[in-house]
Amino acid sequence: MSTSRTTRVALVLSVILFAESLMHDAFCVSGICSDWTGWSILLYGALGHASWFANPLLLASWIAALLARRIPALILSLAALGLAASFMFETSVITSEAGMANPVTGLREGYWLWLASMGFAALAAFFSRKVAVKL
Repeated sequence: MSTSRTTRVALVLSVILFAESLMHDAFCVSGICSDWTGWSILLYGALGHASWFANPLLLASWIAALLARRIPALILSLAALGLAASFMFETSVITSEAGMANPVTGLREGYWLWLASMGFAALAAFFSRKVAVKL
């Protein structure tokens, strides 16, 4: 048994988009956009905002989709997508150890790639099913 071709393609695209999002700026604070690349948010983001927890949900959804566990994969990927999308509505975010919140003044390509990764994970989960291997 193996996962469907659509699931594999969507999973690969999800992983590629996620990896690409790590190389780009995710958001701007106080008009400064070059300080927060995706990889730095991945490393330090758990300290600042709940939307960071979309990352472990995304990883779990990838695993569930690979194992053809459609319902858990769909629930996990949609939860990740919702949690990631919630950052769009944030007006401020903590960006230093001092704990002072700065206004979010824009979302950058890293954020949109990250969100697209969640979308492709949901697509992969939707099409996740076991397929008989043809010999």
